[in-house]
Amino acid sequence: MSDFILNKCLLIDDTMVDRFIHGKLLGHYKIAQSIDECSGGKEALVYLEAAIISGNVPDLILLDLMMPEMDGFEFLRPYHTLISKSPKKPLLFMVSSTEDERDINRAKANDHIIKLLRKPLRPEYLIDLIKTQI
Repeated sequence: MSDFILNKCLLIDDTMVDRFIHGKLLGHYKIAQSIDECSGGKEALVYLEAAIISGNVPDLILLDLMMPEMDGFEFLRPYHTLISKSPKKPLLFMVSSTEDERDINRAKANDHIIKLLRKPLRPEYLIDLIKTQI
């Protein structure tokens, strides 16, 4: 039996360094056994569509707020439609270094977002949040 909390995670972030760091943290703290990455929202939507078809939807999504082509909130509109076709609903956390109250309140108001997490991630805090959701 695996001692990982979750099987699969998807990191959606345009910054390669953040994807690398978050991926290492997820693996080191045994949060997710498998970690896939997308560098933007459009790429992530294609990934998720294929994952839904194959029945291999991630357990966890870490979604960056600030991305150039499609920000995290823009991603959520098509995500809502796409994920409604899946029997499995991933845990979705938005990650950002924003201190803008409008972004924070917008994240709180979105039904798909469990919580807006501050960058850099604090793995112990993420683990506690995940355990309250599963």
